[in-house]
Amino acid sequence: SGWKPSLPLATLLRTSLCPPSTMRGLINYGTHCSINSIVQCLYETRELRDLILSVDEREYQAHNTVAMNLKALIREMKENDRLPCDPGFLIDSMSVYSGMSFKIQEDSDLVFTCIINALADGHRTGKGIGKLWDIECEEHMRCLSCNKVRSVLKNANSIPLLIDGALPNELQEYMKQYADNTRTACDWHCTNCHRKTKLEITSKVVSLPPVVCMKLGRVKNTGRDTAHIVKMGTRFAFPETVDLKYIMKGPEASVSAIYELYAVVAHCGTHYSGHYTAYLHTHSVSQTL
Repeated sequence: SGWKPSLPLATLLRTSLCPPSTMRGLINYGTHCSINSIVQCLYETRELRDLILSVDEREYQAHNTVAMNLKALIREMKENDRLPCDPGFLIDSMSVYSGMSFKIQEDSDLVFTCIINALADGHRTGKGIGKLWDIECEEHMRCLSCNKVRSVLKNANSIPLLIDGALPNELQEYMKQYADNTRTACDWHCTNCHRKTKLEITSKVVSLPPVVCMKLGRVKNTGRDTAHIVKMGTRFAFPETVDLKYIMKGPEASVSAIYELYAVVAHCGTHYSGHYTAYLHTHSVSQTL
């Protein structure tokens, strides 16, 4: 059991599914099910699995890095052995890198970001792995007082999905409405009109990576403090394929934006406790944790 809000993670892949593979299980130390689930999804990410085995320790300044321990763990997971692998060395290096102890269960989203950032801190191969999930977005910010518009480019490693009564609870339909993704930020101080006003923000995706990660937020604050945080149990459907052209900047995507679902990390329980499980789509093995 753990003590953090759950942020289920869905990962989609554009290219064909990974070839048949064998995956050894991972020892669960009680609060590390979110880490194990993310590692299992990364293992089934063909692009990462092909690249991580060529990462060299000299790409990183420090020793005992997340990259090298992930490389060693994935190599062990490929072996034909009935005994589970020990992720302890990877978890220790993640603690050193992030400054977190991982003695309590952390969100799967936080675990994913920690590993990807650690990989991207290297050079050559490591940096290339870190960019496998890079989503480039363009945000247009319009002051509602003077109508001044400012545009900025931002990078993210996931697309957030919201559970809202006004939004569809099916991924493809959600993506179609995402095309009108406009939100308003309050308490904005405009440097043009020098007023404290509101800001209208419109976001569009400029480029999509080989692998797209989507984060479904199920946590809602019904009050003013953490005592009023609850987890929503609304059903949300994921089709096996999804077309992301609707979230692109141009009206028609210049390249294929059809992705295939191959992994989902789900959380069972409440905001205060529960268990993470990885569901993997392969031809030869469907392994959960």
